[in-house]
Amino acid sequence: MLWAEHVARNTARDRDDIAAEVKAHFSDAEFVELTAVCGLFGQSNRFQDSMRLPIEEQHEVDKIRTSVRADPAKLKAYLERILEHWPDEFPKAAALTTVASPAALPAGDTRGCRVPVLDTNTTGADGARFITAASALLGGTTNAAKVWAHTPHVAKMFVPFYFAFERDGAGSILPAPLRLMIMLKTHHLHGAKYMIAHHTVLAGATGLSESQLVALKRTDAATAPEFSPRERAAIAWAALVAPNTAKRDEAVFSELKKHFSDAEVVEMTALCAITSNADLIYNALRVPLEPASEIFALYATVVADPARLRRYIERVVADWPAVLPQIDAGPG
Repeated sequence: MLWAEHVARNTARDRDDIAAEVKAHFSDAEFVELTAVCGLFGQSNRFQDSMRLPIEEQHEVDKIRTSVRADPAKLKAYLERILEHWPDEFPKAAALTTVASPAALPAGDTRGCRVPVLDTNTTGADGARFITAASALLGGTTNAAKVWAHTPHVAKMFVPFYFAFERDGAGSILPAPLRLMIMLKTHHLHGAKYMIAHHTVLAGATGLSESQLVALKRTDAATAPEFSPRERAAIAWAALVAPNTAKRDEAVFSELKKHFSDAEVVEMTALCAITSNADLIYNALRVPLEPASEIFALYATVVADPARLRRYIERVVADWPAVLPQIDAGPG
């Protein structure tokens, strides 16, 4: 519980004492999953609170909350349904003006990852399948995927979800430069060194200028002249969603609604929330940066072929395990 509190507050990366105590009771795989659960609920809280979602009627809640145990067959059926109804065409991405990538990457956390960074030789069969599938989807093997391989059955659902928000061509309706502004503003607020490095490179592929990248680091980014009024409204909203204070600010939301449709606001808020999720997890686990050449290779373009996403889901379904890991409740 103490670890969860620090992950939620984004202070876990500096608490070696608490990490050591948690690891005395949990395996590396459990430690990764525990951290991921904290990140996931940080994502859920930010989205639901920011959108001020109303609580359903009790009888509807009762239908959903009958048990904490999920039927994995339903999850597989969900993925199969996605494939069955795969669209013939996704929303068209806006044209991009690519600018030069930064000559050097921002520095990462050099204190060492809190769990082993696995590869296809050091993980189990399920972890190896996940790393292979994620690498094919992303266009390269990331250290984040290697850390996620400790809990591959959870990870295989997170990666395509994040990918669809991050790249053009997989369903996003927001322009790529705007998405990167939102993500980088969120990363800077969280001090998320791993994702700042990755998305600084991707920002170059979307056309963000060096002056815009510098402005996003500043506390006054939401009023900076480097951005249009529409972009400033989005940056201001991201700056509230990241610390989960958006629900209390009517003025910023009113300005946001002048520039964006309901669908765009939902996607933007979800993007801020899932970005926060990744930041909290990777900060807490201190995921190390890959070599610069590998990061640049990942982000030569922001445009994704949706067929790659479909192949990833098909692979997950084809490799569906006959038996999923059993939960060990522990001694209490």
